[in-house]
Amino acid sequence: MTIVEIVRLLVRYFHFIAGTAIVLACLVFYSTKDGKKEYNTHTLLNTGLISGYSIESNSSGRVDYAKTNNELENLINLATSYETNKELSAKLMAHLLLAKRNEELRILPDNREYFEETIEHLDINITDADSEISIYEKLVRMREKDQFNEVYLIANSKNEFFGIEQLENLIVTREGNSDMIRMEYTSVDPYLSQKTLELLTGIFMSKQKNIKEGQSDSVIEFFQSAVNKSSAKLQEAEDALLKFRVNNKIINYYEQTRFISGNKEELDKQYQEELKVLAGAKSALVKIENDVADKSILASLQTKLADSREVISKYSAELASLELITDSIPSPEVITQKAILSSKIDSLKGQMSNTASDLFFVNQTPEGVETRDILTQWLNYTIIKEESAAKLTVMEARQEEYERIYDRFAPLGSTLSRLEREIDVAESEYLENLHSFNQARLHKYSMMMSSNIKVIDAPYYPIKPEKSKRMMMVILAFMVGAILPTAVIVGMELLDSTLKRPERACDQTGLKLGGILPRVRKKQINKINFEGLNRHALNHFIQELRAEVKGESRPKKIILFSTQYGEGKSYIIEKIKKHFPAIMDENDPEFIFEELGPIIFKPYKEEVVTEGDVHILVARANRKWTASDKHSLKVYKKLAGKKPILFLNAVTTEVMEEIVGDIPKKRSKLRMFVKRLLTQGFKPASI
Repeated sequence: MTIVEIVRLLVRYFHFIAGTAIVLACLVFYSTKDGKKEYNTHTLLNTGLISGYSIESNSSGRVDYAKTNNELENLINLATSYETNKELSAKLMAHLLLAKRNEELRILPDNREYFEETIEHLDINITDADSEISIYEKLVRMREKDQFNEVYLIANSKNEFFGIEQLENLIVTREGNSDMIRMEYTSVDPYLSQKTLELLTGIFMSKQKNIKEGQSDSVIEFFQSAVNKSSAKLQEAEDALLKFRVNNKIINYYEQTRFISGNKEELDKQYQEELKVLAGAKSALVKIENDVADKSILASLQTKLADSREVISKYSAELASLELITDSIPSPEVITQKAILSSKIDSLKGQMSNTASDLFFVNQTPEGVETRDILTQWLNYTIIKEESAAKLTVMEARQEEYERIYDRFAPLGSTLSRLEREIDVAESEYLENLHSFNQARLHKYSMMMSSNIKVIDAPYYPIKPEKSKRMMMVILAFMVGAILPTAVIVGMELLDSTLKRPERACDQTGLKLGGILPRVRKKQINKINFEGLNRHALNHFIQELRAEVKGESRPKKIILFSTQYGEGKSYIIEKIKKHFPAIMDENDPEFIFEELGPIIFKPYKEEVVTEGDVHILVARANRKWTASDKHSLKVYKKLAGKKPILFLNAVTTEVMEEIVGDIPKKRSKLRMFVKRLLTQGFKPASI
């Protein structure tokens, strides 16, 4: 569909389109005649999400814009949430009810009647002792009681003062790319707009603070509980270690075991040395006894020295014990006792030497050694032997004691290591939880500092109302009233499948176009010369007939047929007789026209059809081409042996203009200019 066709279509239905637009505009104008004035105010809040300073702030840290955008979206959603609007509705109602009781109601006089009607059925008892908070609590209790009380109905309505649907008109947006939030509200009263934003700001800041603190408190409580548990676990592990050390008399296990190990090694070394001394003494005694000729002297000496040997052996054992103790824990008492024992041993040695001297006499061994010297050596080695034997006995006892200590300390080491590992694990867990707990507390106070919302622009009292949107609504209604029917008309035109256009008719019938005649409308009779238009169109048709039968003898037989009733065959013949009587002259006719009935409903003879020189299918332009039409035409073509040509009847004058040229009719200068502009552009109409 071309622009010219669209313009013609709109011109044809201009009155309908204009009427619809005017009626709709008038309806909107009438329905908005009682519209109330609206007052707008706003407030600006600084969230500090980007520019704010907190404990965790870092001058070199990068701003996470994704997180910031998410935080701002959360703040905007919080400010416009249903729960926020519900609380705002109740607080606004409580404030105005208190102001009414105190005769301090500041709303416009024009709105007082509406306010009184709103609270007329509100069954609430407000006393002199009631404050705004107490009235708010009463309203909340009434609202939450059921869904049929007056407070609930007012809140969940379109009430211009307290309705949640009205409060949803609050506009909360981010101010540019900053971290500020802008809140706007428009209502029928300036004081109501201002107070609504004041209350909303308080509710919003309180909810934001509670959410942040609630999030932090839950984390802090978790880590505090974890710290308490890990502290108790650490205390339990330390108590178990303390009890283990007390029960097993352990001061420092590793130092004690190192000291015991060193002493045992030293004892083993002394034991080996003492064994060497004992072996040497025994070997010397055997040699001396072999060298002495008179064995009776040795037997007598051993008998007399037996008691002294036992005593000296005893003292030597005690001295050896003291020496071992002295090596580990030196003390003055032990040193004194050791000196006393050494003195007693020396005294016994002297006594034994005197006893031996009484039995000695001058004599010589086979090697020439005096017997007195040999016996003195024997006595010394005997004393050494007794001392070594006594020391070895003490050392062996000490070694057995060390073995018992080893047997006791060996399993204690693994148990002590396990307890110390448990303490290490418990201590690490405790320190980690304590660190997380401190970090959570730090994060809490940091968030409290960074999310401390500040009011930059407080809501102001709007003096002037907003510009009325009534005229804009009327214009919009007019445009909708014009565009909607236009779209419907154009859509119907595009969906129209009738034979209204020659190219569509030729495409659907499969025939070429031979002629057309216009559809005569009563309202166009005075504007268009239909007789001249008919003559012009029929002239084209006759020339087409002559082209079809050229070279054949006269007269030519033209058969007009149709598939349906009322297609206009007789009307065409009548118009040809009227405008071109010469071609149908009775004496020498050029064409003989014969009309057949509708071929779908009436039978036709073969000889009549086969005698025709040209076959004309007549069809109305304002009807659809059906499957029965196609079939009937197919049968006719087989019988006629020729392909008919199409004559399209009752064509609109707009379509006629595309075939026969410009149609003579009365046009205004404006329509002539528009037509020339759409068809020729700005080119001149003539040379």
